[in-house]
Amino acid sequence: MQSTSQRPLTAHCQLANTAAGLPVLTIHNRFAKAEISLFGAQVLHYQRHDEPASIWLSNRAVLDGSKPIRGGIPLCWPWFGPAPAHLGHGLPSHGFARTQRWALDGVSDHADGTLVHLSLHDSDTTRALWAHPFELELDVLVGRELSLVLTTRNSGNQPLTYRGALHTYLAISNPDVVRVTGLGPAYSDKLTGQDGQQRDVLTLNGPLDRVYWQPETEVNIWDGERSLKVTSGHHDSIVVWTPWQEGSVALADMSDDGYLTMLCVETAIASEQGVTVAPDEEHSLTTIIV
Repeated sequence: MQSTSQRPLTAHCQLANTAAGLPVLTIHNRFAKAEISLFGAQVLHYQRHDEPASIWLSNRAVLDGSKPIRGGIPLCWPWFGPAPAHLGHGLPSHGFARTQRWALDGVSDHADGTLVHLSLHDSDTTRALWAHPFELELDVLVGRELSLVLTTRNSGNQPLTYRGALHTYLAISNPDVVRVTGLGPAYSDKLTGQDGQQRDVLTLNGPLDRVYWQPETEVNIWDGERSLKVTSGHHDSIVVWTPWQEGSVALADMSDDGYLTMLCVETAIASEQGVTVAPDEEHSLTTIIV
């Protein structure tokens, strides 16, 4: 990603502004290289040395802060998908965390990688969409693994309930040979509105948007050239999504053949009841990509 200015923060991390003015952390340590946008606290790139990239970013992604970024790991919060009906109409899909400018609280280099700490607090902008006081923190460790911990802290005096996802776009080489295991049997198909049972390994042959309700802790993805592993914590589901060709064509910020190189495997809190966090308590949603 081309940048107009660069400021070193640690031996392995620098803050750069893209040509469009988007502030991005660039990390290059002995394990891997990565990019993290402060707009949305969104991981845009992660690649271990001498390996293909693990995270996919659309070559048509809008990187000027005017709209959500297609690809990387968007943070869906405090709701996943359409906003709950009781909040009203016209609210943004997948919440507002992915379209806010986050604060950079710290970067530090360690033996196991580079740790980035970002935060977002309620403001007039967020309270106009969702009336709860909150403190949201994201810890990203860039090392031999890519680890994300999204922590929701209730700073108000009433319980808050949220849903969300670490909406991970994985880079693949060929969807025709993808095999996904560890999803568990029960799923809801968001395209058909029906529930189903996964009888064996998931393969791809068309558009897919499923919520798997009984996933194992580890989900493995094999795409013919290598395997990727997604380890999740404190979630209630795994979402698997690919737009396939017709979906890619319909998305302005994805090339028509974008589906050939991406697959979303998302650590999620997708149930209607969500997670309720009491005042002064917190809840963390985690994912590790290897």
